[in-house]
Amino acid sequence: MYQGNLSFDLTQKYLKQLEDLQLIDVKKSNSDKVYTVTPKGEQFLADFYELQKHSEIADSKKRDLQGALTARAQ
Repeated sequence: MYQGNLSFDLTQKYLKQLEDLQLIDVKKSNSDKVYTVTPKGEQFLADFYELQKHSEIADSKKRDLQGALTARAQ
């Protein structure tokens, strides 16, 4: 919550959405809640990081191409 600079209410809203999407499990222990990622959540994260990696590669290639085209035009 603090690292993400989120309010308590917004954090609770996001946690509820993640739970509804079955990306996390919530276990109640005494008066505390323990959040754990589900296998579906792990797969989502793996897919997200893979997509992010490909996006960074595409951005790099785009910058290289723009640089080459700019140099060629001059």
